[in-house]
Amino acid sequence: MLSRSFRFVLAALTVALVVVANAGAEAPQNRASASVTGSAVVGAELTAHNGTWLYDNGLSCQSECVMTYQWQRCDAGGSACTEIGGATGRFYTVQAADGGSRLRAMETMSIYDCGAHNTETGAIECRWDRRNMPSGMTGVVPGGAPTTPGAPTTPAAPTGPKPQAPLAPAATAAPTISGLAMVEQPLTATRGLWSGSQPLTVGLEWLRCDAEGESCQGLGITADTYTVGLVDVGKTIRVRITAANLAGARAAVSDATPVVSALRPTEQNPSIAAAKVLAPHKLVIDQVKAPARFTGKAIRVTLRVTDSRGFLVEGALVTASTLPVSAVVPPAEFRTGADGLVTLEFKRGTKLKAAIRVVTLVVIARRPGDKPASPRGAIVRLKLPVAVTARR
Repeated sequence: MLSRSFRFVLAALTVALVVVANAGAEAPQNRASASVTGSAVVGAELTAHNGTWLYDNGLSCQSECVMTYQWQRCDAGGSACTEIGGATGRFYTVQAADGGSRLRAMETMSIYDCGAHNTETGAIECRWDRRNMPSGMTGVVPGGAPTTPGAPTTPAAPTGPKPQAPLAPAATAAPTISGLAMVEQPLTATRGLWSGSQPLTVGLEWLRCDAEGESCQGLGITADTYTVGLVDVGKTIRVRITAANLAGARAAVSDATPVVSALRPTEQNPSIAAAKVLAPHKLVIDQVKAPARFTGKAIRVTLRVTDSRGFLVEGALVTASTLPVSAVVPPAEFRTGADGLVTLEFKRGTKLKAAIRVVTLVVIARRPGDKPASPRGAIVRLKLPVAVTARR
């Protein structure tokens, strides 16, 4: 029979194993190996391209995943691979020492995982999770140890002029980036113009750089568009284009964008959907236009809803209540348009008495799905004197 202390130790080990298993399960898994482009000839530049890393829900990891590479030299059969000293970047220039070998890049995906829950302490544990996956192999690099000479052969008869060597790629127009360097805004890249022998492949990768456009890191994003995120604020963005053919590979980098700023209204984008007004920002009611007093007839109050950054808010829900209750009948709830404007109509109520000299209109703006008292909402109170004729 197990002792009480032994059972306690066994239970603790079981909990620890469950915590570690849960943490590992949240990291993305490799679904397609990294690839290598470029010519496997001495002097040519090879480029490693990110593999596909997916979470259990099918979504791919983005900027939260850091990709690094270690180039390896393998024998002609594709085995006995060893690391090449100092070859840790995305690009590698084939060396004379690679002759007779095949090359590949070992891709390491690193993610800072805070998903594990320690059931003993109640704390959320964070750690780096790193996973490796080799890329595909290049062909055998020409060169290496000479082979044993065989018997002389009869030279073939000339068949015509020797074909010209392929021309290496060259950029004739630099790549460019268009769009606003602002959170939530899309940037679009052009790949420039390239000369060189066909077939010619042209690839793209987005780079995040410091405020001076230096110390750039590849993001592993290869689409022609990139949506700026909060992590880019204070940084600049570039795009690197790599062209490759049988003669080798060449890269060209665009100019850096302006320093990325937080989202703010512009002449091209003056409005924002109410659902996108997130903390710490909130709704604001301004430009209220109301009559000087309540005459007993229906009155209209026009107002505008913006947010604390100055965006015109589209789709905000605006309603009102009145004090005293039933002295004036408030309208139903209305939505603001793209200009942030809305008009509310108030009618005479059944309980407007001679003693009531002032009515208060309480106007409330909120995001769809929020409660009227949400901290992201807005409230204004309008006090209107009641005309003597309306109190009879």
